[in-house]
Amino acid sequence: MAEQHCPGFESNKSLAEIKIKCPECGRESEIFSDEMDKKITCAGCKNTFNPAKCKID
Repeated sequence: MAEQHCPGFESNKSLAEIKIKCPECGRESEIFSDEMDKKITCAGCKNTFNPAKCKID
């Protein structure tokens, strides 16, 4: 029997988790690699920022 996955599994299995840090308050969080080109709102201070500039290596 073939292994079953939820719909959309194939298109999402190559995503990577990326750690970012809010430039305003310093709160760290994780996003998926397909979110790097979107604006992110910090859960702590509600600041909106570009995650590509705030990636933690």
